[in-house]
Amino acid sequence: MKKPRYALPALVFGIALLYGCTHSPSNTAGNEAGALDATAIAADDAQAEQPLAAQEYPVRPFPEETLYDLMVAELAGMQNNLNLALNKYLVQAQATRDPGIVSRAARIAAYTENHPALLEMSLLWADIEPDNLDAHSVATISLAREGRLIEALQHAEYSLGKGDQEPIMTLAVAAGGVRQEQRQALLAEYPSLLERMPDNDALLLTKSMLLRQQGEFTQSLATVDTLLKQAPRKESAIMLKAQLLHQLNRKKEATTFLGVALQDIADSKRLRLQYARFLADDDLEAAYQQLSILMEQYPRDGELAYTLALVCKGLDRNEEAKQLFGELARNPNMASSAHFELGMLAEAEGDAEGVLLHYKRVQNGPKLLPAAVKLSQFMARHDQLDSAQMYLSKLRLHHPQYSAPLYQIESELLIDMQLLSDAHLLLSEALERFPDNISLLYSRSLLSERQNDFASSEQDLRAILDQDADNSMALNALGYTLTVHTDRYEEAHQLILRALELNPGDPAIIDSLGWVLYQQGDYEAAIRHLREAMANLPDPEIAAHLGEALWANGQREEANAVWQIILDQDPDNSNILQTMERLQAN
Repeated sequence: MKKPRYALPALVFGIALLYGCTHSPSNTAGNEAGALDATAIAADDAQAEQPLAAQEYPVRPFPEETLYDLMVAELAGMQNNLNLALNKYLVQAQATRDPGIVSRAARIAAYTENHPALLEMSLLWADIEPDNLDAHSVATISLAREGRLIEALQHAEYSLGKGDQEPIMTLAVAAGGVRQEQRQALLAEYPSLLERMPDNDALLLTKSMLLRQQGEFTQSLATVDTLLKQAPRKESAIMLKAQLLHQLNRKKEATTFLGVALQDIADSKRLRLQYARFLADDDLEAAYQQLSILMEQYPRDGELAYTLALVCKGLDRNEEAKQLFGELARNPNMASSAHFELGMLAEAEGDAEGVLLHYKRVQNGPKLLPAAVKLSQFMARHDQLDSAQMYLSKLRLHHPQYSAPLYQIESELLIDMQLLSDAHLLLSEALERFPDNISLLYSRSLLSERQNDFASSEQDLRAILDQDADNSMALNALGYTLTVHTDRYEEAHQLILRALELNPGDPAIIDSLGWVLYQQGDYEAAIRHLREAMANLPDPEIAAHLGEALWANGQREEANAVWQIILDQDPDNSNILQTMERLQAN
């Protein structure tokens, strides 16, 4: 017996159900392209993108099991069980090849950030509806994310031929995250593309972007110049050319070019902001003038106001800066950053009350930990160490995700106060909660070494290397500790060589290498490496090592000259004075 069949009118009831959920979508296939394109030079050139907008598909009958699955899917969406909803839609999308169901499945896949499912549905959608620009747009995004650039290009070219530039722009941005040879293969397709679509603005712009990503700045500049000849007011091309000139170290030319462009496109926010940034390198006052113009045009732009306030601070226009930051402090999205800057201004002016007020009001965001450092150090300097520790403890309670770095901040505070045993106890307490935290292990290893507990220091460093055998910081620290406190020089030598292989050119590692070679009696090699380290980092400890190696090699006049470089700047430097006293070099 045949099963009864029911009509499902374009899934209208289902769309209403799913969008009745209390949770806002974290993403859609449409805004995925936007997220990629947000970093693009050509963001403003792309057409407004809504690739997964609801569409009116014709009413068609569905088998009972299909209708049942779709109803289960929509009810699952209402209950926020999106995995079940997606699975049901994926099954029915393949079974029915209905464009309404396929596009709906793509929407849910984007909502849940299920990239494999989104790719599967976008390709199916483009196959079912080869003339649907939304399908090609989503297919471009999905394929580009997988690094399948040539396949993505086929969909982007179709869209471009229909006047939709968004997919080709998205593809060019996505290409920034793939291997160089993949981008080169994409660039190899451009001559034939330009033959089919000569002088196409989007093709010239994306070709220039790809060449820039390849590091071929001169060719990229030549391409964007070609584009500007046919579209001299194209804002994205002007921006790209200015940035290319800057990257080519033609900074004055880049700034002048933007200044001239703004005479013709005076209302461009992007160009004027970039102009202000270029000016800020050498002329903060001129940058201030440009930002002030923008503030008149966009008085509600918080990011712009914050940038202007920072420039005011750099120009010592502190009252104007405080006024701007004070206004931003009333903006929930900018409050923490604004209070942090107000706290720094109060600290510079010796306003203790303002320091406490503003740093404590940094409640979230990237300034939370810097504010914790600033405020706890301020309290400790003003004989309020107990209050500082209480403050950090409360922060750990209210922000458990930052517990480990907050422990580290407190331990460094105790170390600064020469309370080494207290700091060691605190780090041990922290490591009971976070036994694999590399930063905490490293801090405790350094502290153990300072307390002459070399076995514990080595144990913590080896615990780091058990997790991350290529941690150059731990390799170097262990090698140096073995060099200074044991006679295990060959083991130390190999550890330091491995650290240098992982991080070539690091002067601290080169210093360690020079010092272990000195301990092994190879003075010439030691001096060569220590000279290199000293040239890159004129640090007192490196100078002490170099001077001692020179002294041991009979080059005593030069040793004294090296030490004197540091003593001229810091006559009481303990590293140098103790080395000279031990060698009786006074």
